[in-house]
Amino acid sequence: MDRHAFKTILSILLVLAAVPAALAQSRLDPATLPKSTSFYFAWHGTPSDATRKANSLLALWDDPDFRPVRAALVEGMLENSAASRKTSALTLEELSEYASLLDNEFLAGHIGNPHPAAAKTAGATPAPTSKPWNGLFFVYDRTGKEATLAKLLLRTRSSEKDVPKISSVTIAGISALKVERKTGASYWAEDGRYAFGASEPLVFEQIVGWTKHSMTEADRLAQTPAYREASDLLKGGVAEFFVHFPSVRETTWDSSTWGFRLRPLLQSLRLEAVHAIAGHLALEGARTRIQGAILGDTSAGTLFDIWDEGTSKPSSWQFINPNTVFYQESRINLLGIYGLIKHALQSTAGAGQKSPMDFIETAAETRLGMPLPTAFGLFTGEVTSLQTSPTLDPAKQVYVLGIQKKAETLKVLRSVLGERVVSERAEGDTTFLKISASGTTSAAGTASWSYYHLAVTNNLIVAAGRLDSVREALALQKGAADNEDLAPPVWLASRAQYPSKVTGLNFMDFQKIDWSTVKARWNTDEVRKTRATTGSNGKTSMDEHADAFSKAMKDLDPQVFPRHLHFSTGAGWKDMRGVHFDGWIE
Repeated sequence: MDRHAFKTILSILLVLAAVPAALAQSRLDPATLPKSTSFYFAWHGTPSDATRKANSLLALWDDPDFRPVRAALVEGMLENSAASRKTSALTLEELSEYASLLDNEFLAGHIGNPHPAAAKTAGATPAPTSKPWNGLFFVYDRTGKEATLAKLLLRTRSSEKDVPKISSVTIAGISALKVERKTGASYWAEDGRYAFGASEPLVFEQIVGWTKHSMTEADRLAQTPAYREASDLLKGGVAEFFVHFPSVRETTWDSSTWGFRLRPLLQSLRLEAVHAIAGHLALEGARTRIQGAILGDTSAGTLFDIWDEGTSKPSSWQFINPNTVFYQESRINLLGIYGLIKHALQSTAGAGQKSPMDFIETAAETRLGMPLPTAFGLFTGEVTSLQTSPTLDPAKQVYVLGIQKKAETLKVLRSVLGERVVSERAEGDTTFLKISASGTTSAAGTASWSYYHLAVTNNLIVAAGRLDSVREALALQKGAADNEDLAPPVWLASRAQYPSKVTGLNFMDFQKIDWSTVKARWNTDEVRKTRATTGSNGKTSMDEHADAFSKAMKDLDPQVFPRHLHFSTGAGWKDMRGVHFDGWIE
């Protein structure tokens, strides 16, 4: 498993795996929030023991053989706690106690300014002393966690460099604390089963009214068109999120940034075409499933032009065979993106003036020998990464780009890559290019170079770190022409659950990975060698993440992964409602 996949799984585990406790039916119903809610994230509590045992990811987390990873993660949190706070670091017991707060529900979000009219007067400029609206809020069901929550709040406030000014106020009929800092004021109260936090008194009043179910039906978020449009994505699950995009006409964008007038630029992008972003995380037996979508008007000329209409079978599908470990393909609309950027930049120019895009197009045509739209049109937008090595050898990872008009594509590659093209030769209908990726010098003064090998065919570019990996992929392509679909049955079955046309596909077979060899690779001194080769001084954040990853893998029994993880899949697609994603790990 590569670092990205490993970190993704750990991120999900950290969210889900606080402590095994059952939770009663949800009391914090996001649908009844104020209709002016801009976004929210809702956590519905830690899953029950039965749910944890049935779920593959949580069973992995709870496995005793996974303890080294858990310990390394906790140790990293403790070190960060000591480094970032003036108080002593959290102990393991304290961290476990605070993590238990995730037993209960919470909801965080933002409510828009209900009285923005004064700030939107045509031609008016807000006074320099006017306080910007801060509609953030937080609500937590503190049932059974009163003492733990109070302890955490006390520790947090005592660790601040500048002691805040705290006073008592009454808002919405309850006693609250007003906490004043240099950055502004916030309000906090604990009343009955809930704890409330907000930065605006008016927001505080609204969320208190929300928890008391005093809001009228007409004033609820559920009555907004955007929420109703996303309602099927907000049902069930342990967590859900919703972002509402108001019309750009409802926002003040009369300022300029870097010389660009923001209002015409944003209006040209038609941001109002995006209605909402929504989704949820659910535990469905052994599966951990994530569903989401960007919803809105997908007609031409909107931000949805970023994605193309999709395809039933990507060109790179022919490289899949029974030995493929993972496959990830996506499709973007390069000409659509180009059109959006050009239209937006043209809107920033005054009457009779050239836009920045005019200069970009002239320079690009001089360099490429063809207009920029023509160059973009040579690429289909299909981008694929696949791996057939059970040891996840980076040199065996292959990348595939969809193209058309091979001769013109080669011309663009030569123009863009220039002197980095070390060699070029033709073999039949395929042209091979050796590309110098980078040159480095170690602390000892030893120079080294890394290369990429490209094979340009009539409709694809196949690239890898080793030439034999490129040739193996081409051999698979040639064999696929005379054979039936060689994708594993479980891949085909999963593919059948998605729409006929997709803008992206991904599969990973955890059972085909040689976990012992993967672990052995991470237990070498690869990270230190890389750092010495690049001659970097000191540790970067990336170095620290790599060290933490290696440390977590050091004492781990690698067989814990295939014991629980079997298969993951996902797909994206575009339709009249928006762009959708659905995927799961089991």
